[in-house]
Amino acid sequence: MHYAGRWRCLASAVAILVVAEACVRPTVAPPPTLAEVLRSYERDTTPYFPFTASESGARQYDRVLANDIGEDYRRGLEALCARYHEDLQRVDRASLNRQERLTYEIFEYRLQSCLERLRFPWHLLPIDQVGRSWPSRFPIVGAGKGSHPFRTARNYEDFLGRIDGFVVWVDTAIANMRTGMARGLTQPRDVVLKVIPQLDAQIVEDPRASLFYEPIRHFPKGLDDEIRRALTETYLRAIRDTIVPTYRKLRAFMQDEYLPRCRTSHGLGDVPGGHDMYLSAVRASTTTGLTPAQIQALGLAEVKRIGAEIDSLRREIEAAHDPQPTRYATVDDLLEGYAELRASVHAALPRLFGRLPRAGFEIRPIEAFRETSMPSSYEAASLDGSRSGVFYLNTAELREGYGMPVSRSLFLHEAIPGHHLQTALQRENRDLPGFRRLAWYNAFGEGWALYAESLGDELGVYPSRHDKLGMLNAELFRAKRLVVDVGLHELSWTREHAIDYLGVRRETAEREVERYMAWPGQALGYKIGQLRILGIRKKAEAALGASFDVSAFHDELLRDGAMPLSILEAKMDRWIEASRHKPRN
Repeated sequence: MHYAGRWRCLASAVAILVVAEACVRPTVAPPPTLAEVLRSYERDTTPYFPFTASESGARQYDRVLANDIGEDYRRGLEALCARYHEDLQRVDRASLNRQERLTYEIFEYRLQSCLERLRFPWHLLPIDQVGRSWPSRFPIVGAGKGSHPFRTARNYEDFLGRIDGFVVWVDTAIANMRTGMARGLTQPRDVVLKVIPQLDAQIVEDPRASLFYEPIRHFPKGLDDEIRRALTETYLRAIRDTIVPTYRKLRAFMQDEYLPRCRTSHGLGDVPGGHDMYLSAVRASTTTGLTPAQIQALGLAEVKRIGAEIDSLRREIEAAHDPQPTRYATVDDLLEGYAELRASVHAALPRLFGRLPRAGFEIRPIEAFRETSMPSSYEAASLDGSRSGVFYLNTAELREGYGMPVSRSLFLHEAIPGHHLQTALQRENRDLPGFRRLAWYNAFGEGWALYAESLGDELGVYPSRHDKLGMLNAELFRAKRLVVDVGLHELSWTREHAIDYLGVRRETAEREVERYMAWPGQALGYKIGQLRILGIRKKAEAALGASFDVSAFHDELLRDGAMPLSILEAKMDRWIEASRHKPRN
């Protein structure tokens, strides 16, 4: 064979070997798309958030109350967050459009926050008085006033499964608190003293006196008598034999074992590892890199600025002899006053907003067993619109014999254009991925609501100088929170020092200071978020001049739902730049 033939044979043999090697060599998987990562993440994390899953239509989770303070839960969620953080880095960012890049950034922040939070032993402080923990939240859900529906017989039966989950959660909480006691990590004594009466309210001799019996009093139409009788007997047994004994066991532990070992200090800085826990809480609440020292300095400056505005306005009121606002003597009269305000605000919203939510909301007094420790607040409407949002109004001052005025700034904060408008628009936006429709970032949500209070003049719903004074007093209170929160957790302030610094009615100051003690950092998001949103608006007004449209600005700010402040600022910078180059009609 001549050389050319030999080379042809050799080349053929090499080609065969290359093809054979390619057949056995493992192929490298292409990078996942962002949509694939999100679909997989939402599928894998669904069991960890059963109430969210139920609201999203996954009915198989209607019987589940997750043991979110248990070791298996925490390890499992941590592993998922770590895995998806790695998967996200493999996504080709260059291929993403504007909305996908925004989703990528928010999702990355979410995963990093998940991993950071799980590094700290928050699960050893599972119970507080401010409505975050299941012992105070579960009766609201069980009364049919929360996210679990009671519209069918199946709904009633499913809730029994959640009762079983609650028992497991309480047992885990007790075990965790014993571990916390051994490590010197406990709640402050003053916090636990407010928890115990909340537990007492659920320990009833007659099951019919329980909040958990309320769904039996309000059966939906269409249930036949036999089903009603069976469910009534089942709920009576569940309350008598499971719910009340569980609360009694927890109450005995809190009173006899936990309270004597509780710390008498008031801030996280006084417990092992507390300084780092507080820094993490500050980052989570503000979604910024601000240090506690910077935050307190900002708070002191804002207290001075707002205080000067208040002094000036008070002089005007005194000179003009402006009459005091109407004070209502009963809860019903107060609610009627809020209903009138609601109508006037709703009529004015189109001045400042192009997009309004479909979901409605109701105004409901906070239950008596929670009102001494819970401030006024908002609970979001359901994703499917079947449950309205709720503006929970604290009427403790009225119940104690004081008349109460309608707080216009409070309504704008909790309802419209504050929490309800922002949250409902976000939940109704089906263009957002599931995790973004349900996302909550404290600085964005509370910052928006505090900013919303300042819109009263533009909406025309602050008709007197007293209304503006009420808004400024509320803003001053939020500024003082910056000082107090850092004071408690970084500077070893006492509870009394913090109460005195707030300078408001004693009962209100106690409730607020004890909330900051139990929920480190949460109070920081309001003013930090408000100031960032105001700064973004001023930047837009300066850049756009006469073409600035406040309605378009608000719509854009809220269009993509809640997000960390750093991501919001970058998004709005892009919008401002695009608006500058938009051709005018």
